[in-house]
Formats: sequence, structure tokens, C-alpha cells
Amino acid sequence: MSAYIGTVCTKYGAVRGVELTGCYAGITEFRGIPFAAPPVGPLRWRPPQAPSGWSGVRDCVSYAPACIQPSDGDMGAEPWAGDFYYMGLPAMSEDCLYLNLATGAACAGDKRPVYLWFHGGGPDHGYSYEVEFHPAELARKGIIVVSAAQRLGAFGYLSLPQLDAEQGESGNYTLMDEIMALQWVVDNIEAFGGDPDKITVGGQSAGTGKAASLAFSPLGRRYIKRMINESGLAWNREYEKRETAGQRCREYLAALGIDPEASPDELRKINAYAFLDPKARHLLPKSLIYDGTLIPDQSLAESTEKYGCRLDYLAGTNMGESRMLPDRKQFSCASEFYSCCRSLLGSLYDKYDFEQLVTVTDETVHETSCRLASYGLREGPRMGGLALNRYFGMHRSEAAPGKNTFNYLFTRRIPGRPEDKDTARDPEKLLAWHSGELWYAFASMRNGVPPVRPWEDIDYRLADQMSSYWANFISTGDPNGEGLPLWPKSDGSCGFIELGESIVGIDHMRKLDDLILEFLKERNVIPA
Repeated sequence: MSAYIGTVCTKYGAVRGVELTGCYAGITEFRGIPFAAPPVGPLRWRPPQAPSGWSGVRDCVSYAPACIQPSDGDMGAEPWAGDFYYMGLPAMSEDCLYLNLATGAACAGDKRPVYLWFHGGGPDHGYSYEVEFHPAELARKGIIVVSAAQRLGAFGYLSLPQLDAEQGESGNYTLMDEIMALQWVVDNIEAFGGDPDKITVGGQSAGTGKAASLAFSPLGRRYIKRMINESGLAWNREYEKRETAGQRCREYLAALGIDPEASPDELRKINAYAFLDPKARHLLPKSLIYDGTLIPDQSLAESTEKYGCRLDYLAGTNMGESRMLPDRKQFSCASEFYSCCRSLLGSLYDKYDFEQLVTVTDETVHETSCRLASYGLREGPRMGGLALNRYFGMHRSEAAPGKNTFNYLFTRRIPGRPEDKDTARDPEKLLAWHSGELWYAFASMRNGVPPVRPWEDIDYRLADQMSSYWANFISTGDPNGEGLPLWPKSDGSCGFIELGESIVGIDHMRKLDDLILEFLKERNVIPA
């Protein structure tokens, strides 16, 4: 019979979790553990405070409310609505600073590696216990998974002169929450069988920025050993300056009909839902602020050079995330594709004999163009793609010898139903869509979860392989292991692995790599 860790005594009181059954017998999940005091009333827009302790045993068997957030956005759009949010949205509240923990340890001395996970959803959406990152499989493979909430939107990023005057500096409450969660892990994880000296931080999409900011903060860089960035290499970004953020936040309040000069106490008395009015969505506070303390450098590239050399990295992108045409339009034919590429590449088009280098037909143009866009051949948002990740690995092979960098391209076309054809859920149009890899990295897919996915044997097999890669990396800094296809390092050869219907390790793509790298350097996408 599998052993459970049972009741655990934390710094603030004893907690009891949910003992999972079936194939996950031996796993205990603790849900809704408070890691900070509720950031409400006088604690709205203040650094998080320690939670109150409790006597007796606290039953941590139910998830806490998600952070209050707008009701619009991608949570209601496909394919995310049908895949991730088909059960409806959870209860939401300003009282949201809770974490969830899954462990297969039977006692406090197991010293298991820890994965601290931050959700995506942009700066104002998402929550820590979404179904696609259910932690049980990683826990079964020896990882202690911790998913932590943080304040979002206006509650996590608002910066104003009157708040600065009150507390020295304002904004960055989201990062402060992450630091508080990390400190909770450091202080308490041994009691759950974890090792505070083996912490990997990770996230997907907007979660990658959260992970990087924490890893480079003064506290985070003391404890974090590895980082996983899914769909967003946090390298070529810059933080907002305080003056710019303060002005935008004032405009945001004005757009809401709130006096930008209102005192902090007056602002704290306003109903929280007043800050979710969609008419001001375009001005929503959404960026961490360069403050020289929690955010030591304005450029993430500079912080990476200073503090990232001691980290192992695993990062990647999905083949359906990017398009070469704006507004996610598809090419109608091969000739349109070549015309677009000639305009995009300029003199590089003829220099690299592009029409001989890349051949497409009307039938293959959509998939080929998406693959090239995922490699980095496109304009606008998400520029850089896999090429940026791979160049980052090559750069780190010199800047951080002895540390590992592994990159992936996820290409699995997630199966759909016949009725999905020609809809927003059509797999032929979506390809490997943004965040779809989460079902596989966490191996969280199950029969009927989600109901819209007719999972195939290949999906379960790929999920087992990918979650094993992730577990190995969290444990050792290297995803490779027995029974898994070789995942080449991203070093001088710019290696990566393609994770799809088959798993293939790939090194330098020679002429195509040279073209994309020159294209990105011309546009200053890759940091010097």
C-alpha cells in the first residue's frame, strides 16, 4: 500500500490535504494553503504580509478563490474555453494569496526537487489550479509541485505617486507576492518532503516573465537553481520605467471615472469590481516596474548576464503560436507566401535564394509558414521564436559554461472532433496552439478531460515522454533519461528537440538558420 505524508506542520500551523487514489495513490495534494495575509482593505496595494497562524489542523482540501479579474479575454475564446475552462470559472476574490502543493513523499526527509509554477493568462487573467496543469503526474515522477497565485491586473501592478509617497515605491505587488510564495516554500517545503536547495521555477506565456523576474530578484536568485520557460523566453524584454507607469496608471483611473489624485485610503474604499470596467482595459496596469531593488536592471538581458549564468534553462515554443501574416490570417496560396516573404526579407530573399531554400505548395503553405514563423521568420509580436531561444543557448555555452540550455519546438496537432472543422477549434488551422503543450508537459490529460478532446494513444505516449523530460530537468538540470530520445543541448550547434507525433533531436539547420539569424539581427531582436 502506498504511504501518504499525512498531516504536515508548517510555520503557521498544521495542514491536511487530499489523498489521491487510483494510479495516483501515494500522492497528497494540499489545496489553498495561505502564504500571505489577505491583501484586502488597508492591505490593498501594499507589500504582502505574513499570514495569521492557526491552531489545530487546517483542512486544505478545496482550492481558494482565484484573483479577481475581468470576465472577458481568452478565457472565453476558443480553443481555451473548451479545453481549460469548460467547467466554468472559479470563485474570485481579492483574498487570493494561496498556493497548492502536490507531493508523493512519505516523510519530511525525502529531499525531493521542487517545481514552483506560475500560470499564464497575460497580466490580468488565469489562476493557479487550472485543469491543464494538474500536478499529480509530475508528483508521481518524484517532483513536489507548488502552484502559487499572485495579484493580477490593477491589484498587482498599480503604481501612483501617492502610493509611492506612502510606501517608498508602488507597483510590483505581483512580484512581491511571488517572492512571498518562494519564501514560504523555502521555509516549509522540507516538511512536505522537499529540498529547498533544489527549486526550479517555471511558467508559461506571461508566467515566463513571472518566473524570470523572481529568479533575478535579490531573494529569488539565492534559492532558484533552474528555470522552465514555455512560450516566452524572458531575455529580450525591458521593464517599464516608474514615470511611464505612473502616468499610464493615472490615465487608467481617469478612464474609470476615478480621481487620479485620490488618496490611497480613498482608493482602497472603492469596490474592487470598479477596477475591472472594460472601458479602461487598454490602459490596464500590466507591467512590472524597474525599481533598482526588486527589479535590479531595466533590461532582462542585463539581469540574465549578471544572475542567469548559474541557472539551467529549458525553454520552447509551439508551432501554431505565430503567423507570418498579421491578425492571424492564413495564406491563400503559395504565390502570396512568396510575395510576403520577399517583402519581409528584402535583400536577404535573393541572397539566400529563398524560393529554392523553402518550397511550398498551395496545400502546404499554411503549415510551412507557421513553422517558419515559429522559427522566428515574422514581424510584430513574438518575434524571435525558436531562433531566439537557440541563439540564447549558443550564447550561454560561452557565458555560462557548465550550465545547461535545452530548447524545444512543440508540433503536435492536438486531435479534434469532426464538428470542429472550419471552426475556431479546427486542428488543421490551429496546429500546435498557444498553451496546448501544457496537457503534455504536465501529462494532465485524462479520459473525458477535457470533454472536447478525443485523445489518442500517441497523445498519452507523448505526454508521458514530455512529463518525464520535465521531471528529469527539474531533478538534474538535464531532461535526458533512460528510454527517452536524446534531447540535444542548445550550445554551439544550436540544438533543439521537436516534440510531436515523433520526437526528433535537431542540430544546426545550416542555411535556413543563417537566414533567420541575420534577419533577426537586422531588427535588433537578439540582444547584443
